[in-house]
Amino acid sequence: MRVFAFALVASFIMLKDMVEVDTAESSELPYMDRIPNDLLPVCIEKASSEEMEVAARLSYWRHLNHEYRDRYRQHRDAEEAATKTAWIAANPDRRTKWDKLLRRKPPGYTRSTNSPFTYPAFEPTDDQLRNMKRLSEILLEYDEASRRGYVMELAELYRELGLFEKAELMILTVDDDQVGVTSRLITRMIMEKQSAPMRYRM
Repeated sequence: MRVFAFALVASFIMLKDMVEVDTAESSELPYMDRIPNDLLPVCIEKASSEEMEVAARLSYWRHLNHEYRDRYRQHRDAEEAATKTAWIAANPDRRTKWDKLLRRKPPGYTRSTNSPFTYPAFEPTDDQLRNMKRLSEILLEYDEASRRGYVMELAELYRELGLFEKAELMILTVDDDQVGVTSRLITRMIMEKQSAPMRYRM
């Protein structure tokens, strides 16, 4: 679901609701584009339908998680740098002059399977909590009304809210043909009781 906005006025419309009535070489109609992230709260507030609210809230949820992903990358880079430094200290280049003359390669860094892999702390803001709670309420209604298609989003929302039992029950309902990298990662993080957003966008 995509939501578009008129650039000059606070009006929002779903892409699927647009109808082509005619073509013209020029028009005085206001330009339309995707809603900028900073206008998503306005779109949520002025949503003309529940479907539009869901589309805006999904985009807002993903947008608000970006800041954490930036911190995650910085955290992982620092952790990996420390791991590599320790490995190099434990595996110095002991080649002799003869080895170097024969162009034998120095030991190359390989990350050990038991190297640390941690996440920075995740503390959702009030905006994030409000948005995730409301979004999960709507998507659960969709699910119960057999309008499926948001099972993984619901599982991920529950996990980020720290509702691990609900998240586990939801992820177990994923259809076999939908099981893949994303669902397995969500499942692993549920088992680890880890509420941090995934390191990539769903």
